[in-house]
Amino acid sequence: MNFLAQILGCFGLIFLIISIQNNNKKKILLFQIFANIFYGLQYITLNSFSAGLMSLVSLIRCVIFYKYSEKSKTTPKYILFILLLIICIISIFTYNGVISLIPILATILYTYATWQDNLKKFRIITTFVALLWIIFNSFVGAYIALISSVFELFNGLVSIYRFDIKKEKNK
Repeated sequence: MNFLAQILGCFGLIFLIISIQNNNKKKILLFQIFANIFYGLQYITLNSFSAGLMSLVSLIRCVIFYKYSEKSKTTPKYILFILLLIICIISIFTYNGVISLIPILATILYTYATWQDNLKKFRIITTFVALLWIIFNSFVGAYIALISSVFELFNGLVSIYRFDIKKEKNK
């Protein structure tokens, strides 16, 4: 077990949980910037370059989307397409078997989730993405990230209940 990778994953976990429990897109993006820094470092430490580079792309994505959010503007579609293109190009260079495609798919889905403004869709997609990361983290030995993904799944379900299901019941 790579101790440094697990410590970096702990920091990523903290920021991820904080981000999920927000109901404000700007705050979600801000905390995910920090989560991506630590997860990226963790995956690089574990020699999982597809996941490490996807964390870097996710970091850039969050910064761009945060800047637009700060100005109360919607991120243009062309930026979404550029990010998706970058993800696809990186996947060509980091392909290392089918398992290396999981972070690519997760990043594509998550990029769409954070691009659009519907927080209900965001919560649903991030919950599904957590399942993908559970599989990937199990495979590469990112044990704290695995726990993070389980927490993300749990927190996603709690957030869906708090902000979506409970609201519908109260109407």
